[in-house]
Amino acid sequence: MLVLEPEVEQATPHEPFRLRDAGTGYVMEALVGGEWRPLYGFDLTPQLPADYEVTNWYLGHHPASHFLSGIMVARPAADRRYALGGTSLAVHHLDGPTERHALESPAAVRQVLEEAFLLDTSGLPDLETALARLF
Repeated sequence: MLVLEPEVEQATPHEPFRLRDAGTGYVMEALVGGEWRPLYGFDLTPQLPADYEVTNWYLGHHPASHFLSGIMVARPAADRRYALGGTSLAVHHLDGPTERHALESPAAVRQVLEEAFLLDTSGLPDLETALARLF
């Protein structure tokens, strides 16, 4: 958990984070490879459930939603973070460089899901067909 205090570097189990005052709100930043990188912006405007319902519906139903046409998975480990976006795997080492791997087949994506993300895909008989749509 981070405290809402701008310009203060805060330790996390991963990279250090900080909030930067952006005038009308804040920007969450992470120190990655010696450089502060923006992750997302936000303000303190109260949000109501209806504010989330429309967005959630769109992300789950609209044909242009990347949640319907692609795959995104992330998992932190003690010394690295794994991120899968489509057919690209990134392994970010907390004390070193980021490795990027292009996955060449549905079988390779499935293997990464099982080995890097520790997911049991054995009960998903149609997974290969779904993953084939990524290629």
